[in-house]
This record gives sequence, C-alpha cells and structure tokens, in this order.
Amino acid sequence: MKTNSAIRQETLALMKGNWGSAVGVAMVLYLIMFAIALVSLLLGMFVGGPIDEPGETILGQVFSLLTTFLLVYPIVFASIKMFLHFVRGEHKLYVGGLFKCFSKPYYGKSIGVYLLMYIFTLLWSLLLIVPGIIKSLAYSLAPFILVDNPELSANQAINESMKMMKGHKMDLFLIMLGYMGFALLSILALGIPLLWLVPYYQAVLAKFYEEVKADYTPTAC
Repeated sequence: MKTNSAIRQETLALMKGNWGSAVGVAMVLYLIMFAIALVSLLLGMFVGGPIDEPGETILGQVFSLLTTFLLVYPIVFASIKMFLHFVRGEHKLYVGGLFKCFSKPYYGKSIGVYLLMYIFTLLWSLLLIVPGIIKSLAYSLAPFILVDNPELSANQAINESMKMMKGHKMDLFLIMLGYMGFALLSILALGIPLLWLVPYYQAVLAKFYEEVKADYTPTAC
C-alpha cells in the first residue's frame, strides 16, 4: 500500500484543473449546512421552551437530528460516491452529483449506514473515548463499500469495513489528524480555506479507500 504522503501527492495531481468545480461542491455543502443550522437556531429562539441552554429547544434539536440523517448524510454519501468516481477517472466533479443520493438504493442505504455508525460509535464511546475513536476509524470505509456494493446491507458494509481497516486505522488517523490541523488553521482565515481543504481531503479519503481495497484480501467466512 502507498504511503499517506504518496496518496496526498497523487491527489494534488488529480485536483489540478478541477479546483473550481471542487470549490463549487464545497460551497453548496456549506450553504446546505448553514441553512439547516439557521433554521434550527430560529426554532430554538422562537418555538418551544428552553431546555439546557438559552435558545435551545427540543424542537430545534429534533429538527437538526432529522435533517442531519435525512438530508445531510445522504448528500455527504453522494459526495463520497462522486469523489470516488473522480479519483478513478470515471467523471469530473460537479455540483449536481451531490443530489444523486435521492434514489434507490443509495438514499435508504446511506441513512442506514450513518445511523448504525453513529449508534455503534456512541455505544463504544460510552466506555471510553479511545475505543470510540478506534471504532469510528474501523467503520469509516462503510460508505465507500456501499458505493461499490449497493446490494449489501448497512451492517454488512460496516462489518466489511472493519475487516478492510485491520492494520490501516493508524494510517487513516494520521490523515485525519493532518486535516484537523489545517482545519483549525483555516479558522484564522474565517474558514475560507475550507472550501479547498474539504474537497481535497474528500479526494484523499477516496484514494485511501482505493489503496486499502487493493491491499485487501477477502477471507472466507
């Protein structure tokens, strides 16, 4: 398997000539999440009663949770699908690709896989933070696996991800650590660099999946 450095360098080469469309994709994602956060805030300010914090209501939290699983995660899944096809050279990046998730079988499968990943990670995190982080890394390839194998159930994709990630969790952790470092620095520039950083790392993760997949030998049950 190639090193993280080689994966990043190859991804940068792929992004040449595609930064404009990549920024457009990131901007649409930003706008969708901003709109959801704004509606949640307005619900918290004007509808229902406060609970733990000023301006926070049960209705606002329910709206945020529902839109996350029913809208945001399917769109994130669609972006994963698009970037995976992009790094394979199958098609270019385009904003419309974000909305390819609202069709069978990907819409239901995307909700299912992120819901199970959330529940399983939460349960492990109740024990300690570190097991939760390790498990989240182990589950991370499940959406990519579903892109390639839509016939699998969400749980089967997660199980397959755990098998594929054996021996690669530290590699992914270092990739994510680098992303978080740059993301924190981007805050100093009002988050504007994230328009380039987010699609770049989406492409990096797609390349990482390709490398892990090529290195993986399925074992018989």
